[in-house]
Amino acid sequence: APSSPALCFAWLPRPSPCARIFQPQSERSARCLAALGPVMSSSKLQLQYWPLFAKGIAPALALEFGGFDWEMGPRPGDKGTDDVWGEWMEMKWQTTWGFLPNLKLPEGKTVGSELAILQYLARKGGSELCGKSDEEWLVSQELLHHAEELYQKIVNNVPTTMAPDKSPENYTAFMTADDKNTHSNAQGLKVYLWQFEEFYTKNGGKDGKFTSSGVTVGELKLFATLQILVLIKADVLSGFPILLAFMGAMSERAPVKAILDGTAKGMSSGPFPQYFIAPPE
Repeated sequence: APSSPALCFAWLPRPSPCARIFQPQSERSARCLAALGPVMSSSKLQLQYWPLFAKGIAPALALEFGGFDWEMGPRPGDKGTDDVWGEWMEMKWQTTWGFLPNLKLPEGKTVGSELAILQYLARKGGSELCGKSDEEWLVSQELLHHAEELYQKIVNNVPTTMAPDKSPENYTAFMTADDKNTHSNAQGLKVYLWQFEEFYTKNGGKDGKFTSSGVTVGELKLFATLQILVLIKADVLSGFPILLAFMGAMSERAPVKAILDGTAKGMSSGPFPQYFIAPPE
């Protein structure tokens, strides 16, 4: 069995160290986990994001499901100057990459970008967030990255409260296109929804969960992305029973309700306001 951090990392399978690190039944895994350091428990993590329902949701869910001690950090608009953009300019280059979300760690380091934050929390939070096996780790990773691709399509095609004048034609085309054979860069929403349902079936999804925990970071990212769409169009998942079951099962969980309602222990400023909207009629 490995006895040092270097040997631990040499033993772990590539490219999925997380899955085996967090198998408590394994003596090897326990030793590797000890070499990585303790899971954070007492010092608060600080999530920084705009007061918007967008890329802050999945990290907030992961913080809740992982049992981390966390809070929302300073964000544009908190100073009450009525100049949100000016406040953002003051903090922009204090972030890792010049955008949010960021996650500030107790030791002073900052994790920049949503996907990096989710990967970090999965590594620290155990098998519920990470997946209890290599297979579940892969399922979570596939969902994480394909949900991000869908999110980027939403960004490109859906108006927002800050940019309500985006093309209504592009919005309609994205929301309704169902050609599975088009190039992926022109793929419409219905194709993505179909792909997620196919992926669920092929990988043995059950009871509205893609994995045994149902709350891996990939599933949380998918939920957050689909919830953005539900806020835009309430019946957007009509005709996709697997995703409806997934969303229903997730919405019944107490941490999800707390994040959506803005009542989670770390959310002193309330829920995230809607950002993406349908074009004005």
